[in-house]
Amino acid sequence: MTEQPVPVLPDIARLRPRQQMAMDCARCGRPLGAGGRVWGDTRHRGLLFRLWVCAPNCRPRAPGSAP
Repeated sequence: MTEQPVPVLPDIARLRPRQQMAMDCARCGRPLGAGGRVWGDTRHRGLLFRLWVCAPNCRPRAPGSAP
């Protein structure tokens, strides 16, 4: 049996509020829309966060660029 790779999730404190609330992609910052996919679950200060991405292979946003 092969195991699925565990995604490396970002630090919740570094995400914008819209990314934390699953309104924008947690990886690239674009609006999710109806096609969002669950990236993974993580905890921050005892609270469970489910992070969503717009596509399985979307690229992280470059620092300083518009979302």
